[in-house]
Amino acid sequence: MAFKFCDSMIHRYRTEGYVIFRQVLPVSLVRDLRHATATAQEQARKKSGQQAQRLQPLSSYDIDPKPFADYANLAPLVDAISKILTPRHKLGKGDSYQCGLLLEPAELPWCTAWHRDIRETHEVPDVEEFRRITTDPLWFNQINCPLYEDNCTWYVPGSYLRQFDLDGETKASTAKTCDEKDGYLQRERSCLEYTQAMPHCIRASMDAGDFMLYHPNGWHIGNYLPDRKRVTIHDFAPTPELIDWYDRWGKSREAAQKKRDAEKEAVAAK
Repeated sequence: MAFKFCDSMIHRYRTEGYVIFRQVLPVSLVRDLRHATATAQEQARKKSGQQAQRLQPLSSYDIDPKPFADYANLAPLVDAISKILTPRHKLGKGDSYQCGLLLEPAELPWCTAWHRDIRETHEVPDVEEFRRITTDPLWFNQINCPLYEDNCTWYVPGSYLRQFDLDGETKASTAKTCDEKDGYLQRERSCLEYTQAMPHCIRASMDAGDFMLYHPNGWHIGNYLPDRKRVTIHDFAPTPELIDWYDRWGKSREAAQKKRDAEKEAVAAK
């Protein structure tokens, strides 16, 4: 069934922090994107090892950019994003935060930690500014767009609206995921149990051609299995102001790191 936008999607995104556009990519575009990314796993593993689960940015790899330009300019997708966010939020405008791919690891099950992408303790350029914008549904955004069935992403609806963490969230996020010595099946089970332990989490089950728009400062996680092929576009739809904020954040983090390095050198010199 062809994708059809409905106004309830706006409410869902602004209250829960995520929305999924089902089957918004046409079959022809999914086919082109699959063809363009046929060697993605090989390229990522050659550069980053067998457990690599990310290829980013695309411009650093031998990936045909044409289908990704078609994806960024797909009329139903552009229209849906403009209604959920604003017409100023554009795919393909990421500059240094360019589009990438999320992939399955080659050998062992693995999951990220439960996390919020940015907190006020992450050397943000202005804490008061960050407190204002982090719960603004029209500011930060992130995208997962699968080219194959993808059940890896989990999310806690509504969590982006809270700058504080609930006790259960802190406990779940800081628990141990798995033991490095565990075998394949035990790692699979341990990662799943760690993921499911987060209170009120949901699994964002998606099919090829779906598109998930979500707020990255809400609690989320990726849980991966080697035997389930994954090629999912990982992207965002920024405004010029958001790109500027990320640039300022990068400079703030760089300055903080230089300060830490200088302090270590001073201590070592004593």
